[in-house]
Amino acid sequence: MRDTISQLVDFQVKSGIRGFYTLGTYGEGLLLSINQRKRILSLIVERVPSNLLIINNVSAISLSDALELTRHSLDLGVYNVASLPPMYYKAGISEIRSFYMALGKHDCNLLVYNNPAKTHVDITPSMILQLKNDIPNLAGLKDSSGSVERLIDIVTKLSNKLFVGIASDSLILNAMLYGADAHICGVCNAIPELAVELVKSVENGDLRKALLMQSLISRFRDLAKELQVEGFVLTKTTLNIRGIDVGEPYPPIRGLSEKELEIVKNALKNIYREAGLTHLLGDVLA
Repeated sequence: MRDTISQLVDFQVKSGIRGFYTLGTYGEGLLLSINQRKRILSLIVERVPSNLLIINNVSAISLSDALELTRHSLDLGVYNVASLPPMYYKAGISEIRSFYMALGKHDCNLLVYNNPAKTHVDITPSMILQLKNDIPNLAGLKDSSGSVERLIDIVTKLSNKLFVGIASDSLILNAMLYGADAHICGVCNAIPELAVELVKSVENGDLRKALLMQSLISRFRDLAKELQVEGFVLTKTTLNIRGIDVGEPYPPIRGLSEKELEIVKNALKNIYREAGLTHLLGDVLA
């Protein structure tokens, strides 16, 4: 495991990624045991350069598990922790408040992770501001709602007050243009060069190139829908194709067939050709 983590982290750093969101949806955090999550985070912390941001996802159905993961994160010097709200059992605003207040009692920078498609709970910017009144160390929000309208509302209400991270892969360009602090891209774990080119293009004022990169990332993400798998399955498959052996998805999630692998390889080649980055794929294009 150590070699895999080291290779993956080094690949991201070399590609120009500016920070890490660990053990989220694409890190399969909720499919792993508590001990597995602790072990993986410790290996990541060993490898990530000290100047790069790490946000650790401590989401868990059990509050006690989320608290244990938070304490472990702090023991490793990772003070930025994020969590989904209470899951599975129906929770109202009072339960949500109690959940985050319990996490916020620790000496951490706490981020609310809003992913209504997965949790069936939608935490609005107004709710974030209410929570901030009760939790002084609530530091920000990671939003995966996938809505441009929500993105605008978040930036309008929370910018300059809290950290704003947007996490829908189709909204990287929107996030940069509207002034979010960061974009946390799922499929970009496998194609980080495209995301880096997108951000650099925005910073250089080349919106035409930025739009091309966004369209290519979105096209890659749509492969998961075509193959009827979770996005992280596509991402792990692509990393394996690129020579970074991250293994198969954790059960019960399935991997891809040989026929599906060929579809991914061909799409990858075409996307990097259009991006003008074929030199980065090496033997994949052979």
